Amino acid sequence: MSTITLKQIVQFLDRRGIAYSLSAAVQEEQSFSFASIFEPITGGFYFYLGERMAFPITSSLLLASIDKPMTEAGEQNTVLYIDAHPQLTYYRILQEFYPEQSSGVISAHAVIDPEAELGDNVQIDPFCVIGKVKIGANSIIKSHCTLHDHTIIEENVRIESGSVIGACGVAWTWNEDETEKVIQPQIGGVHVGAHSFLGAHTVVVRGSINEKTRIGHHSLLAPGSRIGHGTQIGNFVHFANNVITGGNTQIADYCFIGSSAVFRPKVKLHPETIVGAGAVVTKDTTEAGATLVGVPAKQLKTKAHPSGMPKPKTKIK
Repeated sequence: MSTITLKQIVQFLDRRGIAYSLSAAVQEEQSFSFASIFEPITGGFYFYLGERMAFPITSSLLLASIDKPMTEAGEQNTVLYIDAHPQLTYYRILQEFYPEQSSGVISAHAVIDPEAELGDNVQIDPFCVIGKVKIGANSIIKSHCTLHDHTIIEENVRIESGSVIGACGVAWTWNEDETEKVIQPQIGGVHVGAHSFLGAHTVVVRGSINEKTRIGHHSLLAPGSRIGHGTQIGNFVHFANNVITGGNTQIADYCFIGSSAVFRPKVKLHPETIVGAGAVVTKDTTEAGATLVGVPAKQLKTKAHPSGMPKPKTKIK
């Protein structure tokens, strides 16, 4: 189990100029286990956003906002109040102590085309097959991935195991007497923007002819995503598990797509759209910031505080 001492947490806060105070005395060398409120343990280290403890958490350390004091912290829990966002700070502590960084190791058990262009400090794990591609610096390609020709991966991209980037899709038409399907060769490519994450078993189909299937920068695709040919995904987009897009779908910046949503080909979403889990999207949105739910999906006004997703981010400063 992953642990951290109070001293290490305090040193982290000091380095970042984050003010803090403890609700009770705790020894500096006392250690706590990183833990989630959904799997409570005794002696855990949690972030907490509420004012009253609603989970069976005891004898633990809670990271909370100094602007929102807890009225009921639970049995024998100590609160570490900070003048920063508890969840963001907790994530950054995890990033510092358990970073996911490229090792720069290219496995001898990977098959890499001699014309592939690899940036500095690229990690390629065993049993990957890498075609004539470009991979930017500090990117990580986990085991059993296949990257087909005409794929561009920008810097600091992470592609998890079992993913296929640049797969061949299927486009066809009948022959003259409708006795045979004539299949069109897929000769386009794929472009994945910097700082993006593609979860395990993601499949991205390459562009059909001269277009590229594009994923913008800082976009996060959870495991099982299926991206149709020519799909255009913007920046800071989030896909939950098992989202499927038809060919030439357009999903603009800052959209959030719920688990198992399905898109009809050529559908267009405005920026900041939220798509509910399991929705089947068959029509374009008519404005930015809408919510789509249901089968077929209906467009609704977005709630002031949508649930089941991270806080929406509407623009870059």
